[in-house]
Amino acid sequence: MSDNIDVETALRASLAARARHTPAADLLAERIIAGASAGIGAGVGLVPLRERPRARQWRTWTLPLVAAGAVAAVAAALVGINQFGHTAGHKPAVPLSAGPATPTPTLRPTSAATSPSPPGPSGSPAAGSPTRPVPELGPVPVNFTVFDLTFASADEGWSLGSGRCLSGSGLCTSLIRTTDGGQTWHGVRPPPANVTGVHGCADPCVWHVRFATDQIGYAFGPAAFFLTTDGGRNWRRGPGGADALETLDGNAIRVAARNGCSPPGCVYGVQTAQIGSGTWHDVGLSAATSGTSVGVALARTGRRAFLEVFGHTAGGGPDARSALYTSGDDGANWTSRGEPCPQRGVETDSTAIAAANDGSVTVLCRPRGGQRPQFTSTSTDGARSFRPGNPTLGVGTVAALGAASSTVLLVASDDTYRSADGGVTFRRLGANGGSSPGPANWIGFESPTVGRAVSDAGQAIWTTRDAGLTWTPHAFR
Repeated sequence: MSDNIDVETALRASLAARARHTPAADLLAERIIAGASAGIGAGVGLVPLRERPRARQWRTWTLPLVAAGAVAAVAAALVGINQFGHTAGHKPAVPLSAGPATPTPTLRPTSAATSPSPPGPSGSPAAGSPTRPVPELGPVPVNFTVFDLTFASADEGWSLGSGRCLSGSGLCTSLIRTTDGGQTWHGVRPPPANVTGVHGCADPCVWHVRFATDQIGYAFGPAAFFLTTDGGRNWRRGPGGADALETLDGNAIRVAARNGCSPPGCVYGVQTAQIGSGTWHDVGLSAATSGTSVGVALARTGRRAFLEVFGHTAGGGPDARSALYTSGDDGANWTSRGEPCPQRGVETDSTAIAAANDGSVTVLCRPRGGQRPQFTSTSTDGARSFRPGNPTLGVGTVAALGAASSTVLLVASDDTYRSADGGVTFRRLGANGGSSPGPANWIGFESPTVGRAVSDAGQAIWTTRDAGLTWTPHAFR
């Protein structure tokens, strides 16, 4: 592959490969491609917004994947493949299976805001415990592009992506890590898998990465699943795949299409496991929309979990709406809540979901037909009821939704917009002197104040430490 990679061609091919797994997002795809080609984000255009600004513990889970069916999958489609330890044109150097599976640790359940207790602080093992593996650090590849992002604490995070191969031309899979909250990043060993853009994303192909602790992580796609229990030094492949996975409260929840189905029209099953365990238990849930399902999103906060199955709305059929399922016991039992968006004279579909540290969940609501503005709707009672915000968002594609709390919400289109009153009003962050991710394609919060965003066609990760008021970037070139 030539060093002079045709970015637009690669992105179009990547997005086309993802399209059948996502809700209708063609306009977003075109804007991302245009932004990558032009070096700026194409304006999506919110309607003018009224400006009305108002003046603990860590959720040690990975950032909520905003609208995995619509936004995160598109953000994931901005990449190629394998970086650390092998070059494009060769199969992954790390074997898929290196003998018997490593025994998984026994972890005691924890509170909603506390991860399983490790043997000791990083770099300082507890007395009598073995030394914790130290990951091999390498350089961040040239032109690294974010595929997915996960944080296990305020400081420790990982990003799966692609970049120029260290030992040749073309793209390789990359996994990079930060231990200082995103200020600096280093290359670490990636899972032995392909992603879109390399080898045709031949099996094994992963789209996402999640780390529950600095040692326990998951890499997965619809047909591939990997687990590490030593900080990424070794990855072992497990059966099946996952369309979504989140960890919290001592366990992991995994969602996958049943019988190897490829959307649209899939029924999704749910499994749970102790964090770090390779043994998964089926949950009695078959999740689907009443019509044609095209993707899923999973979000967690405390013991609550929210699974949304997105319906294919492009056809306009009344049976194609989305469906929300909720759990109050870490995924053991689920309740169907139907379409969470209020219906205001025209069918309205939820197209993104985000949970916050205070136990709330927010959805983005889009009226059918593209003639009425979008709005957010928030629940603070486990999705039994929702409080809609004002319909002040435009009719163009909203590419990202993030929630720091039930009142502090962020959306992104042509710029990033922030609400401090639960979606009643939004203020354009670009008006505050440029401290904004701009047309971000992903936003997530891991605490009421600390959050991340991805923009610049996946080549910039932004960090906020004041609930989205101001942001600092780290750009990859």
